[in-house]
Formats: sequence, structure tokens, C-alpha cells
Amino acid sequence: MSCPVFYASEPELKSGLSEDESFHACKVLRLKTGDQIHLLNGKGKRYQAELENVDSKKTTFKSLQILEEIKSQDFTLSLWVAPTKQMERMEWMVEKCTELGIHSIGFFHSRYSERKEIKLNRLEKIAVSALKQSKNLFLPEIKPMISIKEVIKFPVNQDSSNQYLFAHIADPVDPPLFTVFHKNINLNILIGPEGDFSKEESDSLIAAQWLPFSLGKAILRTETACIAATHSIHLLHALHE
Repeated sequence: MSCPVFYASEPELKSGLSEDESFHACKVLRLKTGDQIHLLNGKGKRYQAELENVDSKKTTFKSLQILEEIKSQDFTLSLWVAPTKQMERMEWMVEKCTELGIHSIGFFHSRYSERKEIKLNRLEKIAVSALKQSKNLFLPEIKPMISIKEVIKFPVNQDSSNQYLFAHIADPVDPPLFTVFHKNINLNILIGPEGDFSKEESDSLIAAQWLPFSLGKAILRTETACIAATHSIHLLHALHE
């Protein structure tokens, strides 16, 4: 039987689980003192520990040891998304992209956006749950809503270790993702609203050195495009190893 997995951001400094994780250990899994657990810090480390005291509000552990560590990553992938009106679809997207290995997810509003507010706490909890389920070592940062005008400026003064791409619906079709991405750098991918970017926004992105790409002939839902782009980047890196 595999060890149950918990999230603890600083297990080397704080030998206790959060209240939510403590409740899960005590009331859901009904673990006991002496049981072995695994801990993920969301920053590249996986640990093993022994439960010292099991309580629904404050579960503690001891005998912490590192089982796995990734000190540096070959690439990072940051996703920027115009959220849909139905927040459940964004929650599902965060869950699946975390499972696939996204490094950060930010949100923006543009001319055809359907939503201008998001609940960060809810999305952060979903990301933690997906991290534990997938046993990935990195927890994505969930970033608050900003305007597309701020996003457009991202490439300014950036060096060659960063690349900025945006999914674009165009006729003729833009080049596919696999032909424009650069491996082993910091990738920033922009996914627009289901009404797409306005022409003014697309022109501004291109003028600011964002590179357009296509995810295929089919017009994808926002959350589908996010998942497709995330999986494609990981697959492309795997193929180029």
C-alpha cells in the first residue's frame, strides 16, 4: 500500500500539517501515530515522515527525510488565461494543468472576457489537491487577475531565456505550436477568451513581440486550449530529449 501524500510548504521548518491537511489525515484517512506519510513542498522536494500526533486541527510529524529532489528545471511554463463565465470550467482547467505539470497560472481580462473576478483561494486548494493526486513536485503559483494591457507589456526588456506565445485564431492559420516554441527556456503562453482577442489586441500583442500560434483547425474551448497547450509543451520537450 502506498503512503498517503500531503502538502506542506515548509516541512523542514514546521513539523505540522495545515488544518485542512490535518483534518484529512485524522477524519478522512483515519491515520494513527506512527503511520508513515509522504510530504510534497511544491518546490521540488518529496519527503517521508512519521506521524507523531494525529489531531483534526494540528497533526504533527517527525523523522523527516528527503526521498526525491529536483533543484532546477529544464524549462518553466506559465499560462495566462481569460477566465470563462462558468468558474467550474476554470477549476477543472487548474486541476488538469496541475496534474500535467504547469508552473504558474495567471488570469487576465480583455475586451471579450466573460469574467473579471476570480476566487484565488478556491483555485489554490484545487491546485494543492491535484498536486497530491499526481505526485508532481512543483505546485503552480495561481496569480490574480490583471488587464490584457499589462500582459501585453510582459516581453519588454526580457532576455532570450523567455518566450512569449499566444494562441490565435486566424485565416490563414498561424504556424502550429511545435514549429514556434523554443525548448528549455521560460515559456509564457496566452489563451484568450472564447470570443477571441479583438483585432486591436492581437495587433498589440504581435507589436509587443508576442508570437501567434495555432492549436489546430478546430476552435477549442478556453479550458481545452489551456490543457492542450500544457500537454503539448511537455510532450515536445520529451520528444526533444
